[in-house]
Amino acid sequence: MPAHLLQEEMASSYASSSSTTTTTITEPPARVLQNGESNPEKNLLHPEEDIRPEMKDDIFDPSYKDKEGPRPKLEYVWRNIILMSLLHLGALYGIILIPTCKVYTWLWGFAYYIISALGITAGAHRLWSHRSYKARLPLRIFLIIANTMAFQNDAYEWARDHRVHHKFSETDADPHNARRGFFFSHVGWLLVRKHPAVKEKGGLLDLSDLKAEKLLMFQRR
Repeated sequence: MPAHLLQEEMASSYASSSSTTTTTITEPPARVLQNGESNPEKNLLHPEEDIRPEMKDDIFDPSYKDKEGPRPKLEYVWRNIILMSLLHLGALYGIILIPTCKVYTWLWGFAYYIISALGITAGAHRLWSHRSYKARLPLRIFLIIANTMAFQNDAYEWARDHRVHHKFSETDADPHNARRGFFFSHVGWLLVRKHPAVKEKGGLLDLSDLKAEKLLMFQRR
């Protein structure tokens, strides 16, 4: 075969082998209902869209402003003050006992810490406060037990206060308003009566999803 024909054939073969086929992946169409509207909940590429279908009460509301004037006088909750004091005194005493602890006590303490932390972070916070994911009954039972072990009130109250905190963050309607100081925002808010604005705005939130969960209502008894 002449050299120039051989070169042309090789060039043609190379171009054919180096060409690529482009495949376009299109998003599957949303299911069309009888009234002509689409149903995004059936969209397989976005399965997370139906996790919080009507959840709006944990979104910050910039329109709310604190009322002018002095804050009401603090009302101490002595029951909480005594319990919180005993809790921390017990923790300090536990530090003294650490050198004499057996291995099983160390393991149990570590396991208790992890489980109770999950009850707050994965349970009261992510699941019940923000509805960040869905959980089947076995997982919800585990989380409600873990949440009880954490000794941070019941999950319903935790989620309610946290939603108010997000919606009215750093205002008088925020249960642990950071503008009232470091101690108040971490511990002090648990030792006094809630600000009237917290009760007022908290009472307006839609907590029907929490009230509908039998596990939460059982724990709250």
